[in-house]
Amino acid sequence: MNVASDGPPELRREIASLRAQLAASQQRYEEICHRIRNELQVLSALFAAQRRQCGHPVQCDICVSRICATAALHGALDTNEHEICSLGSFVKLLAETLHSAFDSRYESIVTIDGDFEIDCARAKSVGLVVVEATVNALKYALVGLEKGRIETRVRCFRGEVELVVENNGAPFPLKALSQSTEISGKGLTLMHDIAAHLDGALEITPSPMGTALRLTFRVTLPQRC
Repeated sequence: MNVASDGPPELRREIASLRAQLAASQQRYEEICHRIRNELQVLSALFAAQRRQCGHPVQCDICVSRICATAALHGALDTNEHEICSLGSFVKLLAETLHSAFDSRYESIVTIDGDFEIDCARAKSVGLVVVEATVNALKYALVGLEKGRIETRVRCFRGEVELVVENNGAPFPLKALSQSTEISGKGLTLMHDIAAHLDGALEITPSPMGTALRLTFRVTLPQRC
């Protein structure tokens, strides 16, 4: 039985109302994304105009490049959640965009073990973990290093996806590891929430390189892994 068309009148009305709310929310989201893109373009144009008037055009060029990288990062994360995409290609694009956005302040190494597909909703969740892990490494672990290194690795084996974001900065304190949901504010809490949403697990451990963040979760068909 199709509940939306054959169920009780009250249930059909509730389903119709929820669908209308979902459609309205999607429209608002698309409007916000459109405004963000427009505002980033305006900022880029303003810096380009300032470049022609100031005595330090190189600094304006740096600002413009970072704005463009921010726009690219926004575009990479703004995916159609109902489509299927290559997780490896998505993570590689995201890592490269982050590297550009932070003016290549660190060495970025991306390793993709095989090419596999996944729904864009889950890919976006994985992408948010990549962003948070990279930003946290730059804010805390790599401070004071002349040239830090961040390695991002993705692989899928027997239906399990593994994402590792590892850096060569200061090791995560052992005491903090035992209280990892409490010490790093919203960023780490967000990553744990994403792992729970994926029915997966997230852990941060010391590594020979420095510190490694590992996200694992299962995938089922039609994802090809």
